[in-house]
Amino acid sequence: MKKGNSPGCSPVFVDTTLRDGGQSPGVFFDGPTKMAIVAALDRIGVGEIEVGTPCLGQREIEDLQVLLSMPVSAELFPWLRPVEEDFVAAMRLGFRRVHISFPVSAGHMASVWGSGMSGVLERVRKSVRKMSAEGCRVSVGMEDASRASMDFLQEFVEAVGMEGGIRVRYCDTVGCHHPAELLERIGRIAGWGVPVEVHCHNDLGMATANTVAAFHAGADYLSTTVTGVGERAGNAVMEEVAFALSFSGEGPVETGIDLPGLAHLSRWLHGVVGRSLSPYRPIVGSRIFQHSSGIHVDGVIKNPANYELFPPDRVGAKRKIVVTHQTGKSGIRNVLERMGYRPSPEALERLVPRIREEGWRLKGIVPSQTILNHFLSLLKELDPGDSARQGS
Repeated sequence: MKKGNSPGCSPVFVDTTLRDGGQSPGVFFDGPTKMAIVAALDRIGVGEIEVGTPCLGQREIEDLQVLLSMPVSAELFPWLRPVEEDFVAAMRLGFRRVHISFPVSAGHMASVWGSGMSGVLERVRKSVRKMSAEGCRVSVGMEDASRASMDFLQEFVEAVGMEGGIRVRYCDTVGCHHPAELLERIGRIAGWGVPVEVHCHNDLGMATANTVAAFHAGADYLSTTVTGVGERAGNAVMEEVAFALSFSGEGPVETGIDLPGLAHLSRWLHGVVGRSLSPYRPIVGSRIFQHSSGIHVDGVIKNPANYELFPPDRVGAKRKIVVTHQTGKSGIRNVLERMGYRPSPEALERLVPRIREEGWRLKGIVPSQTILNHFLSLLKELDPGDSARQGS
């Protein structure tokens, strides 16, 4: 029985930006943009890409045909309903890898599908058997698994495995799980003999944490979207999951993902979907490597690892010391030295309170030129000999 993934195990990232991300109201990907996203995902090392669903009609089918013809290493597949027309469309397009989704909670089975447990089990067996016989590798989604009975989930997973399905996708459809709960459930499911993928939504802000927990519990496949774009509050954020696996926990996980490339893709995609990028957003925010408070500035100058989990070049960024009302001697000295000046200890003692007062007055960042002006003014108050020693 599988007991969870160790730090040496590598996950497979399953991107659903084009499918689940495209379902977010107001988000639209045209054909060329879809191609650019697939090419970028392939380039950074994403293993599988869920590229859309043929049930959206002819234009979607035409886009799927183009995407499937792209020379990429990543495996492309469509999301299908368990209905004949979707199966036929996927086969005509030439897909030999598909994903089929089924409701598994009592509420979804009754109100979404109008069926009970036995009907769903019969349908999943028939669908997986049919598509497998056509030469397809079939993964099966368990919609609303977070509110499903574990006893029924076991019957469902075993049915998928018996009919030749390659894995099941555990869906936290409304984002109601917390990591400890998901850790326990995925740990059990991973022992039922079928590989597990996890697909988390972010309604409570825990999709990334849940996805990381699920990996450590035994889910080898991680369904995420770039920037976290998706229905309602979105999905697990690929860049956050990849960096969390790489830099947190007992030991680093080799994700196989080009981390700087992923950060670049995330910043680009924010613009594509028309959403503002917070400067403080984890991984890709423009200010997450800026330091101003006295203790932090002194510590990061002595050793960046004191206050930075990973180097800024891992996300294509640069470290910056900024001066505010909280900055001390180390930060002010750093700014002046970058401008070519070497302030003496005495000058710094006198300069710090003046710069802090500027910070209070400005209610924010003190510009470098303001710091320099105060420093040069201070030099004039000192004797000429001391002034000479302060210059560049």
